Amino acid sequence: MKITAVICTYNRAAMLRICLESLAKQNLPESFYEVLVINNNSTDDTASIAEKYTREHFNFRVFFEPSQGLSHARNRGWKEARGDYVAYIDDDAKAPGNWIQEICAFIERHPDVQAFGGPYVAFTTGPLPDWFPKSYGSWSLGVEERPIRVGREWLNGTNMVFSKALLAETGGFDPMLGMRGGKISYGEETRLLLEIDRKGIPIYYAPKIRVDHFLAEYKHSLKSLLKSSYQNGRSYQRIFDQRRSLLSHVGGIFLTGTRSLRCLFPGGNRLKTRVYDYGAPFFYELGAFLGALFSNRGNK
Repeated sequence: MKITAVICTYNRAAMLRICLESLAKQNLPESFYEVLVINNNSTDDTASIAEKYTREHFNFRVFFEPSQGLSHARNRGWKEARGDYVAYIDDDAKAPGNWIQEICAFIERHPDVQAFGGPYVAFTTGPLPDWFPKSYGSWSLGVEERPIRVGREWLNGTNMVFSKALLAETGGFDPMLGMRGGKISYGEETRLLLEIDRKGIPIYYAPKIRVDHFLAEYKHSLKSLLKSSYQNGRSYQRIFDQRRSLLSHVGGIFLTGTRSLRCLFPGGNRLKTRVYDYGAPFFYELGAFLGALFSNRGNK
């Protein structure tokens, strides 16, 4: 068994069913891969749904992870994996029937590559608002299979693969980063990619390894998008292990805040689109400033 697909989940039973169904319908025999569900303290029907698939498919297993947090769940996944490679897919994503096959094909082409991932395409249950940014919800680095330029390019957590040996060597995901139940936090995969890059290990983008990622209705609001940018900023210092001066952060807030005023001027896009385009960098810088401020206070 070469591939272990890991789904970490918290109270998303309805979406989890869709994800698991897509993994049950891969076009390779079940003996070629396994699927692990890491239940991170869910209180909905997650346990019963996961157990249903373990009864119906011998290559499905489920584990309960009591330590709250996506990083804890992801680390539990690679530690329990029987495969040589661990493929992470979000519980609100679905894999096309050739997902595992494409992962295997990439490994055949690049047997020495230990970290790689591919694009994702947004899907919804209804139409998006007219103002919604076209760039949000889907992600791609093009059609070329190549190493990424870490620092300017990243893989995304909903569709990434690592050798189990590499995860053991690096220690996996930082438990101080990532979602924790209902608390929004980001950056655990970015932190891991930086650690891998520091070791001089190449990280590849594989365009044929694609998944579909659900763009939930609550993300269709401007408030949600700006909050996401802010929370990304809050994690900046921990992710990059950098201690910018507070004055530098204030300068960033002033610069992005000044630029954000451009959204008030008429343009080709709707007002809400312009508010997101110009406001997201400001909220990111604001989050980074407050993250640094509270971190400095905690160190005193």
